Amino acid sequence: MDITVSSPGSPGTSFTDNVKEKIVTIFDVLANHPENFASVRDLGTELEQYGINWNYARNILPFMQNCGIVDYQDVDVIINDKFFTNIGYAYVDILKTIKIVKDEPESTEREEILAMLEKIQEEIYFQCLVIMMKNKECNYSHDFFDVLCFAKKYGSIDSMEYYLIQYEREQGAQNYLDVMGDTVKQYRDGSLTINVRTKTKKDESGAAKSVNSFPYVQGNFIKAGIFYKGNDSRYYIVNERIAEVDNAIEEVGYVRV
Repeated sequence: MDITVSSPGSPGTSFTDNVKEKIVTIFDVLANHPENFASVRDLGTELEQYGINWNYARNILPFMQNCGIVDYQDVDVIINDKFFTNIGYAYVDILKTIKIVKDEPESTEREEILAMLEKIQEEIYFQCLVIMMKNKECNYSHDFFDVLCFAKKYGSIDSMEYYLIQYEREQGAQNYLDVMGDTVKQYRDGSLTINVRTKTKKDESGAAKSVNSFPYVQGNFIKAGIFYKGNDSRYYIVNERIAEVDNAIEEVGYVRV
């Protein structure tokens, strides 16, 4: 089976350790600045003094907004103590607490506390992804939601099935995740081989080399504690998080209808 899918473009920002540090820095800059910033650009100028250049800020701030950590949409002046949302405050608090605990001497108690805090961080992370998936204007929100729904419906997912999702979605069927059931079955039992080409602006017929953004999507779900990689190199939903996933699918699906 030969399929051609549209190039998804470059992957976006994710919650790497560096990004987490920058989020805390932005929070502290706002908290310690005596006056409100006149604009996002004004904030960006201030951030440059703390090692965050404007190009980086223009990348990370929209990501933070898409994930519900900050909210500066349709504002004339940034109100410093309202720039971060409630979930943003919670996320910064947990990041700062984790850092404090990590600085403590190693002990069994320290590791137990860190494990508990990491679970809380994962739960907040997933809520941020849920907020992002609700935003139809956000790049990749559709991909994230489809991958989550597919993994729940079919039990697991791999990179080829991610391509299949993109392909079936582009065919225009409203219930494309259901329509592809037979194809998924044949692919998994080995009776169907799938060859992928990726359309680009310069080559509508499909380049020989495919573009795969699946690592970005599944990587975020892994960081949120939702997915784990099995020994078969497929990705599965963590059993303890299935109830959260069910609630998220219902919540996001209601908004995306």
